[in-house]
Amino acid sequence: MKNNIKFVFFFFGLLLLASCNGPIGYAIHVAKTDNHQRKYNTNEESDDDTVRFVIHKNYRQMLMKAEINGVEDTVLFDSGSSIAAVLFYTDENKPKGMRFYNVPLMAADKTTKIRMTYIPVTIKHNMYVCELFGNAMLLEPSHYCDKEAAISRYSILGLKGIGIGCYSVDFTKNQIYAMSRSQIDSTQYLPVKCKFESDVLFIYPTINGVEYECIFDTGNGQGILIQDAQRVENHTEKDLLYEGSYGKAVGGVTESQHFIIAPDTKVRFAEREETVPVMFMENGLAFNNVGLQYLKRFDWIIDDYYNRVYARPHVADTMQLTEVHYGLVTADGTLKISTRLLDGNEVFNIGDRIISVNGETINEDNICYYYDLLATQNDWSEFEIVVEN
Repeated sequence: MKNNIKFVFFFFGLLLLASCNGPIGYAIHVAKTDNHQRKYNTNEESDDDTVRFVIHKNYRQMLMKAEINGVEDTVLFDSGSSIAAVLFYTDENKPKGMRFYNVPLMAADKTTKIRMTYIPVTIKHNMYVCELFGNAMLLEPSHYCDKEAAISRYSILGLKGIGIGCYSVDFTKNQIYAMSRSQIDSTQYLPVKCKFESDVLFIYPTINGVEYECIFDTGNGQGILIQDAQRVENHTEKDLLYEGSYGKAVGGVTESQHFIIAPDTKVRFAEREETVPVMFMENGLAFNNVGLQYLKRFDWIIDDYYNRVYARPHVADTMQLTEVHYGLVTADGTLKISTRLLDGNEVFNIGDRIISVNGETINEDNICYYYDLLATQNDWSEFEIVVEN
């Protein structure tokens, strides 16, 4: 059985969690809620049997309201997680008596481990009450900016955490709702090749004429990620070539490597063919991945019981390619450069520590301000930045 890996990309907001015993998420019980229990809406206009969601424009996360183990809060819907629900704790707020175990994190560096345990979870939202198994993870003391930059600021609801046999993920109206199979409109929704395995969903886009097996992953805040070392090596002049750590993992950063963003990649899916940016990397992916920015170009029907998926293309904005010149990390309490664009105009090196910006020394009080400021600016030429190696 495959190990399940989740890690956080600073480019793509993807969280993968390690499971030492394979996938968790076996449903013990699923029951329809009574009308008076249906109160888990993101706004007052939601109908019964509908869960509204929003997409956070900065972090590109799919957020909704749900109650997990008696606590109602905003949760992240991460369909790429094989875990029904993931709750995060620190030493200060962990439940009394809960024991956590060291589990190797196969992403990031080779020695990183996370501390986690399996727990029963009761999930309530506007459609169903589900009793399943989930994970609790004990977070290491983190630096100031980590929760702002990482996906683990929210509890996670995985694909199985929805708890519905057949449902629609409607990006036209930003809502999820239960439906019967007889309601599927075959004149609008096209059946697509798919596979349900290890409690995750795989779909099969064709990229530059080649079909790829990819995880359907709303937890990846960007587009399509493909592992293809040959494509990276044979990059073209139009490609954006990067070096460094392409992602930040729980407990560490991924190994430094080269990767590219190819802006003019032909992608065909559900009878729609278009040119969109695709990220290719040398190594480090457990699975190829289709993320939120591409998934939301369709409306979906997911039939978990009969293992079928239908997609409806709809009018969507052009996927904009942002030419990010540098990536930053703050995990060790300093502001460091983790990634840079190789375009012949490189000023800073991987691992450089930023000492000051415009004459102001980086310290505990302002590090997150400058992290956010620099991370959202593609051109640093207007800043006076002092670094040390």
